[in-house]
Amino acid sequence: MNDNNLTDRIVNALSYLSILFLPVIFPLIVWIIAKNSDRPTIAKNACYAFWSQIFPLLYVIGAILVFSVFSLNLANFHGGALFGILLTFALLLALLLFIYNIAMAVKMLIGRE
Repeated sequence: MNDNNLTDRIVNALSYLSILFLPVIFPLIVWIIAKNSDRPTIAKNACYAFWSQIFPLLYVIGAILVFSVFSLNLANFHGGALFGILLTFALLLALLLFIYNIAMAVKMLIGRE
């Protein structure tokens, strides 16, 4: 087995597994470093890991903005239902992307890119 291939697989898996120990930051660092190297698969997988880990945060920020706009513009707005729906989608999205990151890490470790 090629050492570069093994190293690539391990770094790719760690980019996805970083959701457990250093989400967003680790894949971003790997992505920045690998972008300027001769390892395009590492850069590609670090990019995917980064976006799959930061997307729930971006969704929550967007949901808070939507909730805030609705609550400021309507006089008798009771946002409990809207807040519950937005929160439920945020939790489902976070869970699905967590599972995706773990599955992709396993995929990288077993060598099926």
